[in-house]
Amino acid sequence: MVVDSRPVAILIAEADRLVRTITADMLSDVGFRTIEVQTAAEALVVLEGPAAVHILITGRRIVGDGVALAHLVHRRWPAVSIIVTSGAGADMQHVLPPGTRLLSKPYDFVDLIHEVEAGLGHVQEEPAAAPVLPSGVPPHTGTEMSNGMRAVAAPATEPDKT
Repeated sequence: MVVDSRPVAILIAEADRLVRTITADMLSDVGFRTIEVQTAAEALVVLEGPAAVHILITGRRIVGDGVALAHLVHRRWPAVSIIVTSGAGADMQHVLPPGTRLLSKPYDFVDLIHEVEAGLGHVQEEPAAAPVLPSGVPPHTGTEMSNGMRAVAAPATEPDKT
């Protein structure tokens, strides 16, 4: 899928590395651009950054809570389609934001593509920019990644060895 001559960007927020990697590989194989993260905090850093994310696929049990992430993305980035993955079944649809798609785990390639294509039906040409945060809410700086506990994800500076 291509929007404005660029591949559609899909953000995958999944704690299980194997599930995250396989999902990204399946989507990349059919032409999507994927961005992988493992926590809600990392997902927010990506969404607040320069990447134009069109779809968020989040696991329900990621660090930071995938359902809470879905609600936040629904409010701040309404143009981003949301898919929540869960092994809990369809009984959790009532706790998700309106328009959020639920994909039951384990899912296969056909189900994943079906949900992504359905989500693309709601994607606009360019996702809307995030609204300004209310006063008193600090923006993410990009250093609050890892397990959501403000661990710095930037590489450590090495001393000059010359």
